[in-house]
Amino acid sequence: MNSIATMKKSECSPESQALKAAFKASGLKQAAVAEHMDVTPGAVRQWLEGERPVPATKADRLGTLLSVAPATICAKYAVIAEQRGNVVPLRHDENVDQRRPDQALRRVENDVDALRYALAGIVSVTTVHRPAEALAVAAAIRRSVPKKFLERGFVHELLVTLDAASRA
Repeated sequence: MNSIATMKKSECSPESQALKAAFKASGLKQAAVAEHMDVTPGAVRQWLEGERPVPATKADRLGTLLSVAPATICAKYAVIAEQRGNVVPLRHDENVDQRRPDQALRRVENDVDALRYALAGIVSVTTVHRPAEALAVAAAIRRSVPKKFLERGFVHELLVTLDAASRA
């Protein structure tokens, strides 16, 4: 048996203690957290009791739910964040079978579509509420995006919108 599984309650890790405090402050029930996190209530209990650490792939979502920094409830997440300069790592999607390229490709396509909607929304808000800054945003895009993307497609459409707002 590993040492984490045999810890006594008084020997809980700092991450487990932080998780307990955040959980208590949230007022959420273990079953509700388990459902939100797509895990069993037993897994949540093990995290809270310090029997098992919160997986790094779950720390970001759990931290958001409990309004705490993921690194405070998951030591492995803290190490990953430190190694990557506090850049949040992309989470592995447990619902995608990595042996099925069609599922992975569909996930990437969905993510690209979501990013397009988000970027279009940001550009729309910028053009309406900050038209004076639209020109600066367009200039930054032109500096950082390869030329082949500037002349056609989605980025080109965004630049046309930003340019029109800056002229208005």
